Amino acid sequence: MEEHLAAEGAPTIADPHPAMATEPESATNLIEFPRSAALPVCWIPELAEPVTDRPRIVEAPEVLPPPPALGGILMEPAASREETRTGADFPQLSASIPRRLLAGVVDSLILGTTLAAFAAIFLRLNPARAPLPVLITGFLVVTVLLWAAYEFLFVVYTGSTPGLRVLRLRLVRFDGSPVGRRVRRWRALASFLSAFSLGLGYLWSILDEDGLCWHDRITRTHIQAGPPAK
Repeated sequence: MEEHLAAEGAPTIADPHPAMATEPESATNLIEFPRSAALPVCWIPELAEPVTDRPRIVEAPEVLPPPPALGGILMEPAASREETRTGADFPQLSASIPRRLLAGVVDSLILGTTLAAFAAIFLRLNPARAPLPVLITGFLVVTVLLWAAYEFLFVVYTGSTPGLRVLRLRLVRFDGSPVGRRVRRWRALASFLSAFSLGLGYLWSILDEDGLCWHDRITRTHIQAGPPAK
């Protein structure tokens, strides 16, 4: 068969399969495409690739910080109070609570002395003894009224009280400037709110971060160490 194909001038292809060798001559009209030879597989390691073929990026190892403690909670140093709390919205350093309490004790002694003198004069001029509940009620009413008058007159018209002057304390705004009479009047009224709410307005100074009372926060004034302004 190969000789016959060679005689006709057709190219011959060696076929290793015996089935194709026994095909009749009529099958020569079919066009057969030869199998392409398998390309040789040549494995080249990546490290052996030439450097000039493509640029290689060398990445520097990242220096990671140590993991934070407490499950990812970052602990940063808190800024100082002087850096974060400035201006007229926040008070400067106020006088300590014990020092203000001592000034209140001085004022209470003055009020007690005045009240005792008033009670002695009243009992001397009224020899008829009233029932004890009536005397206690009258005593409490006079005490409250006397304290309110004492606080209002001294704070509004002098800007201080005898107790504050003895302890060398002064009333100022949050920014340290002097307090006008109008603001002092509102402070005196606000102090009544702090006192008549079962004293909660004064007790609030224990919980307040700046040691201020309700009337301090309401009027943006506070008691500061230093002699009163003249």
